[in-house]
Amino acid sequence: MPRRLRSLMLAVASTVAFGLPADAQQTSPDTPDTPDTVATGPDSAASAGRPAGGSRGESAKPRRRSGPRPENQPSLITADELNHDRDLNTVNARGHVEVDQGGRILLADSLSYNLKQDVIIATGNVSLTEVTGEVTFADYIELTGDMKTATARGIRILMVDDSRIAANKGHRVAGDRSVFDKGVYTACKPCADGSDTPPLWQIKANRVTHDETAHQIEYNDAWLEVGGIPIAYTPYMSHADPSIKRESGLLPPSVINNKIVGGGLRTPYFGVIDDYQDVTLTPLITSGDYEQLAVMHRWRNIYGGTKTTLSVTNMPASAVETTATTGWHVDAYGRFDLDDTWRAGYEVQRASDRYYLSTFGYRTPQPYLTTRPYLEGFDERTYTAFEGYSFQSLTTPTSGTAKTPLVLPLATYSYVGDPSEKTGSYWTFDTHGSVIYREQGANGRRVNTLTAWHLPYTANDGEVYKFSTSVRADGYNSTDVTGYSGKELDVGRAIPNASMDWRYPFTRLGEHSSQTITPIMVVSASPNGGNSLKIPNEDSLDFELDDTNIFKADPGTGYDRVLTGPRFAYGGEYTIVNRGTGTADILLGQMYQAHPQTIFPTGSGLDHHLSDIVGRANVAPSGNLSMQYSFRLDRNDLRIRRSEVSSSIGPRALNLQTSYVFYDKLSPTSLLDEREQITGTLTARATRYWATQFYTTQNLGAGGGDLQTGMRLTYEDECFLVTADAGEKQTTVKTFTAGHYFLFTINFKTLAQFPVNVF
Repeated sequence: MPRRLRSLMLAVASTVAFGLPADAQQTSPDTPDTPDTVATGPDSAASAGRPAGGSRGESAKPRRRSGPRPENQPSLITADELNHDRDLNTVNARGHVEVDQGGRILLADSLSYNLKQDVIIATGNVSLTEVTGEVTFADYIELTGDMKTATARGIRILMVDDSRIAANKGHRVAGDRSVFDKGVYTACKPCADGSDTPPLWQIKANRVTHDETAHQIEYNDAWLEVGGIPIAYTPYMSHADPSIKRESGLLPPSVINNKIVGGGLRTPYFGVIDDYQDVTLTPLITSGDYEQLAVMHRWRNIYGGTKTTLSVTNMPASAVETTATTGWHVDAYGRFDLDDTWRAGYEVQRASDRYYLSTFGYRTPQPYLTTRPYLEGFDERTYTAFEGYSFQSLTTPTSGTAKTPLVLPLATYSYVGDPSEKTGSYWTFDTHGSVIYREQGANGRRVNTLTAWHLPYTANDGEVYKFSTSVRADGYNSTDVTGYSGKELDVGRAIPNASMDWRYPFTRLGEHSSQTITPIMVVSASPNGGNSLKIPNEDSLDFELDDTNIFKADPGTGYDRVLTGPRFAYGGEYTIVNRGTGTADILLGQMYQAHPQTIFPTGSGLDHHLSDIVGRANVAPSGNLSMQYSFRLDRNDLRIRRSEVSSSIGPRALNLQTSYVFYDKLSPTSLLDEREQITGTLTARATRYWATQFYTTQNLGAGGGDLQTGMRLTYEDECFLVTADAGEKQTTVKTFTAGHYFLFTINFKTLAQFPVNVF
């Protein structure tokens, strides 16, 4: 009999019309749809399984399909041979049996359905794929016609997160609960050679129950085995199944240890409030009598989200605080899409003192904390922003905070006009306004505008021109400007400027490479002056001429100091690209100006008629070797004033990354000293799973020495991650004067993570 007799199968299906099991996870009618997940395929090792979910997973219920529910749909049966024995009232199918009901697929070598007893028996390479993506494999399965009650032997389950479950036998109860005897769960894949070697880790339990209504997996009398060796026992434990991505419960603990707070244990509790928000409560008690409670709240929907973290600590008298006090910190972020054009947001970072965050192990990427509310608008050719800034220094004592600025409001508007259809020319307009307040020091209000017209042009022979004319118009109202203490000053300025950018690329195409040489000239002219000392310098303090700004019409940074007078920048760029691998890019430039810019910091490269020479060289001869070098050379004796070198040598298996920086002291009166530093990181991957990393940062300047040196060891596979990071770093923060650290993290993927800050 042919395998695919669909007309006959449909007839039988309408007669038999038995149902497969209910969805692994049901959804209510008002539950939002989420994408299906498809499993990748079976693994037959009986000991291989993978625990589903984790103590904190995240989540979302399975997608609810439209149309009739699967259990209410007729079944389509196909097989090599299909017989209906009317005397015994049975339907028998043999050879490549496939039953499809509403997206559920049952495969077997043979199947028998007793219509009178309403019992189905499937044998031989049995697999059942749910609409959720979960796949069950068994040697033998017996179940009722509605498949709400079933018994199976040699059962193995591949769950939607690639977890695996195996058991000698199991049975299904009431269509929403599966019970497995002598069950094994693991996130590790079985050995590729099919051997019986135990997985890296697994949970063995006398009984495992999967409650599909509560979306929970429960273990009774369970052992955690690592490499086949039992290391931990629990009479009972549970966690969410893979369909749940967020569930209330305890999170893995973490350890803190330093010379101030002593040793302590953080035990977070994660609570789900609703589909859009959750909260994490983290108490901490230490051996140094410090008591802390940290709270993190998260909320998110399609229009935006917020994340707020705050902590409060009882801080007894110590080397940091001479008297008992209360410490705290807040770190909050939010962003909201108001419509297709506008969005609003905020970030708030504050701490009770500059040592609080480092004492309790909170990492900060900057040596200051920032508070910033904002409103932004993005249109087709415009950008608008209203914002404010407030700062808290983590290096300055409290007595110095009176000079910290508060910027509110700060308004920005930028416009780029449509190019002309005839000439391609276009207009731009930029404006910036702000109010800056300090308890001590300069205060002011300012408005800065720049109106410009641009004309790009490419000649027939390949010359590329860009003509620009602009007018900068600024107004300042300031008090207590340096040198004018106690006075209120009103200053305005208008500075026209005209510039031309010319480039003439010459390209040579070879059989295996292309080379391009491009001479560059930029001419710019404006009236000299306009940088009155009555204008406070708030945003142009760190200017330095380099390869990124030398060929700009206005290479200055910020609004308060403007590069004026006639000037001429010249240089060139050479680029070579080899077919397959190998590239190089080299740029050199220098500037001549009619009037030295004494208003800029001495040593910035602009304090003479002829500027220093700047350039860069990026070379990558192959995929395993790349080097980047940028520099500034003294105009007179070519002495190196600034040098930055970075490189990557070797393949991923053995790779060395280095970086070297050198900054000369700009002038004897400069606030910034000479700096010379080198950093190196050597990464070695001995195997697919093991990686070792050695890293060091050395100060090569005056009073130099070791800034940080350490080693990191990592093991990672599909189910397990272990990292150990140990080293020593120099620090001026008195809470960590020893400078030694040892961090150890064990992550049983899909189950739990245990970070330990040993010291």
